[in-house]
Amino acid sequence: MENNTELNVGIIKELGDLPAGAVITEQGLSKIFNRHQVSVKRAIERGELPPSVRLFGEPVWTVGVLLEHLEKRLEKAKDEKEKFLKNINNLS
Repeated sequence: MENNTELNVGIIKELGDLPAGAVITEQGLSKIFNRHQVSVKRAIERGELPPSVRLFGEPVWTVGVLLEHLEKRLEKAKDEKEKFLKNINNLS
């Protein structure tokens, strides 16, 4: 029950609790994010998740790769916001 409560408030603790080298399948990732596997595939297509690699015919990631991808996206968003604000200030 605690797990569902955390997901309802936007906290995905399982990913942060796993070691960086832990291998996660597409099915496991869909459970962690509480989404259908098709949603995981679409998130990859949109660049929200990194591409997977195949292991025994299954798409997999390591926790480290997932977190690194997320951190890079957050840094890029921060840089874009700063650039936007700088442009706004230059127009004033």
